[in-house]
Amino acid sequence: MLETASRAADTGSAARRGRPSHPGGGVWLAPCPPFDFARTLRFLLSPPPANGRTYAPLLDYFEEGEYRRVLRVDEQAILYGVSEVWARKRSELRVRVLSGATDEQTLAAVVAQVKRQFSIDLDLAPFYRLAKQDRVLSRLVDHFVGMRVPQSPDVFETLICAILEQQVNLSFAHQVKRALIERYGVAVEYQGRRYNAFPEPAALAITTPRELLRLQISGPKARYIVGIAQAVLDGTLNLEALRQLEPAPAQAKLRAHKGVGPWTAQYVGLRALGHLDCLPAADVGLQRAIQHLYGLRKQPTVARVEKLAKAWAGWRSYATFYLWLTYWEEPGWKQNLIEELRRERAGGRRRA
Repeated sequence: MLETASRAADTGSAARRGRPSHPGGGVWLAPCPPFDFARTLRFLLSPPPANGRTYAPLLDYFEEGEYRRVLRVDEQAILYGVSEVWARKRSELRVRVLSGATDEQTLAAVVAQVKRQFSIDLDLAPFYRLAKQDRVLSRLVDHFVGMRVPQSPDVFETLICAILEQQVNLSFAHQVKRALIERYGVAVEYQGRRYNAFPEPAALAITTPRELLRLQISGPKARYIVGIAQAVLDGTLNLEALRQLEPAPAQAKLRAHKGVGPWTAQYVGLRALGHLDCLPAADVGLQRAIQHLYGLRKQPTVARVEKLAKAWAGWRSYATFYLWLTYWEEPGWKQNLIEELRRERAGGRRRA
């Protein structure tokens, strides 16, 4: 899906080799336009606001005008930063290693991660052409133009977080994830600030479900988490290798493990494996967004969502994501959109 992007041949070559390619240091990457870095960060940095509540960062940070995150490279915790600069009316990303090894191999790994994380080489034009045929999606792509589905740096992290988010509200899930990270994760100190990293499989494989219960993780979820961590540690489950598989076999391998149902497998495919056509049809947030924006009388069933989404085939991950993004917007904006769509439907019925 992804190919190397470059703003010029020498820049692209330097980025591939992991060497500075722009005055001021770091590696500079040119995302395929349109690209909306600011909105992407808004999604990454916090769950959608609810009742005025804001959330402290867990793993993704924004400091001094720069997005920052910890990445494991050859068992070392590397803190990297990504910032945006506009040049010749297009966005460019500056990638830096802030803490840890700075050799070519490490920098190349960080650059590859950033390119995958922000899907900078993905051409969204086919999705936008498809979306224009749908009254709701056409409005959403106009508003969220340039948004990519941010890809998680680590499949294990995404899978464990998805299990923790099953059948609980976002506030409680955020609380439990924070407890897990602070108890079992590592951190990098940089310029007086602490940057947390998600626990490694080894750290969770040697714990017990009883210990996880103390973090308010339910008994079944605690057993699932320990079991998956042990499977990753002993090589039974190679999560990173799933990125090389087609969606169907990759999700089948995920669902072979206890605690991973259709919603979790689809979510991991959407957020960590780069699959463009995932549909987590059982997702309550997706169902409610469809109900309100498509003017349904009641919350749609999984079957109703799947039927509606047939028109999105090939890009159902992005249709899902753009519907999710409405939760990050101001309630007034969303209500105005719902009213506009309602008037359009009513006008269409009168003309018919």
